[in-house]
Amino acid sequence: MAKAPGTKDHLRQELENMRMKANEVSVCETELRKAQEKYEMLLDSAPDAMIFVDRSRKIIMANAQFEVMFGYDNDEIAGRDLEILIPERFRDSHRKHVEDFFSHPRLRQMGAGFELYAIRKNGEEFPVDISLSYLHVENEVVATAAIRDISKRKQMEEAVEMNYFIQKVLNSMLKTLLEPLPQYEQFARILDLILSVPHLSMQAKGAIYVVEEENPDVLVMKAHRGFAEEERKPCITVPFGKCLCGQAAGRAELIYADRVDDRHIVHLNGVPSHGHYCVPIVSAERTLGLINIFINEGHKRSGNEEEFLTAVAATLAGIIERNRMEQEKARLQEQLSQNEKLAALGRFTANVAHEIRNPLTTIGGFARRLDKKIPAETKEKDYAGFIISEVGRLEIILKNILSFSRQTPPQLDRHDIHEILDRVLLLNEETCMEKSIAIKKAYGAVPMIFIDKDHVLEAFENLVLNAIDSMPEGGTLTAGTMEATHEGAHYVCASISDTGMGIPRDRLDVIFEPFYTTKLIEKGTGLGLSITRKIAEAHGGYIKVQSVIGKGSTFILCFPSTLSS
Repeated sequence: MAKAPGTKDHLRQELENMRMKANEVSVCETELRKAQEKYEMLLDSAPDAMIFVDRSRKIIMANAQFEVMFGYDNDEIAGRDLEILIPERFRDSHRKHVEDFFSHPRLRQMGAGFELYAIRKNGEEFPVDISLSYLHVENEVVATAAIRDISKRKQMEEAVEMNYFIQKVLNSMLKTLLEPLPQYEQFARILDLILSVPHLSMQAKGAIYVVEEENPDVLVMKAHRGFAEEERKPCITVPFGKCLCGQAAGRAELIYADRVDDRHIVHLNGVPSHGHYCVPIVSAERTLGLINIFINEGHKRSGNEEEFLTAVAATLAGIIERNRMEQEKARLQEQLSQNEKLAALGRFTANVAHEIRNPLTTIGGFARRLDKKIPAETKEKDYAGFIISEVGRLEIILKNILSFSRQTPPQLDRHDIHEILDRVLLLNEETCMEKSIAIKKAYGAVPMIFIDKDHVLEAFENLVLNAIDSMPEGGTLTAGTMEATHEGAHYVCASISDTGMGIPRDRLDVIFEPFYTTKLIEKGTGLGLSITRKIAEAHGGYIKVQSVIGKGSTFILCFPSTLSS
């Protein structure tokens, strides 16, 4: 039976009902709080960063992983625009994607094939994968995004892909090596292969240099890509120690620069800012060349890139060494063939010379007898003098031929090279005075050495006579001595210099060949320098020449000093 309103019993009943409802509300609040805590705990325990976003692109909330990944606290990020998490270059396109998603809410799984990037609070950009879903909250769509940092996975994928391309490049390089191509074309193809590798932060610009054996302290550009003509000219040759390339070559170590700095010496207007990888091509601690690759300014140094370029440089070192070995092999084969021909020619000419010498001596002897008996100022007297002169010239030719074909080894004894030079200069002093040639000496402090005195005197005589013949209008003949090191061995050297017209560069390689001469036919046989080189080599030495057109030539004759003491 209901209690009458306003009665004490009715009030008690109402109060009890209110207490029961209050208890129910309290229980509901407790359950709701527990559910919320459980949900937040589940959300925070998720392995991925998660955020909730409304239609206006405002972030509603985020989980603990988000705070770790992006560096923002939940309170700090709530209510902020989603764009603060997006790199600036992607923001325009991202707005369109957000509008499309809220217009047509749908699920999107991770790994959907998009290249996505996010940005942390500290400004660091990193690759991500994102799955999308949605909730209906109070008739409003709320987007939920699960965000996964895939930096390590991306690095591994890129490393695998880059290793594939690196192996592909190295294999292609080896195939190029086997093709019968000129060296410059091999290098051009290899440079194209280097610049074609993806994931390497390089400009499509670079060069390959080689150190040529005749100039071992200078890099010479053999292949290039991306250079304008005005850029290429100052970089065609680079001395060791000059600019980044020369420093890397001189130190035989890789040099990296992320921008044009004080180490750059070559500066050109209009060339975009850039950096470099300068990677020396080294074999047995000897620099054979260099790879120069251009990179964008500010590029971060990469161990993967350096490993790749170092591997390419090692392969190039093998290519250069192989090419040089092939060239040396061809040269030695040619030299062997030439030596065999010269040996046969020497034997033949020696036999002929021996057969001719006796009749020639007889002709000369009778001509001199007739010359004494023929009256002066007659045609017969002139004819006899002509015969005597020509016989003398033939005797010199025969002497040179016999000297060139001589097979006897040098008889070594200890001598002062200055004494031999002084004797040769004294013998030719009168001739030099007649031709207005001044004689100078530039002797250094050199030890006595074991040589064949007569053979070396003949070699010096040949060089001095050549120097005199090169200065028909007069000049200066300078004899010098010095010590030298060649390929790790020590030598005592003598030099004969003239101030004549010099020798053209294209003739420097042939002047030591037998019977090659630049003199008039009545002045030379073309054997003097061949004999001189043969004497040097018989002693274990060598001869070299330096010449400048219009200024003169210097011949340097070197003998081993290992037995000097």
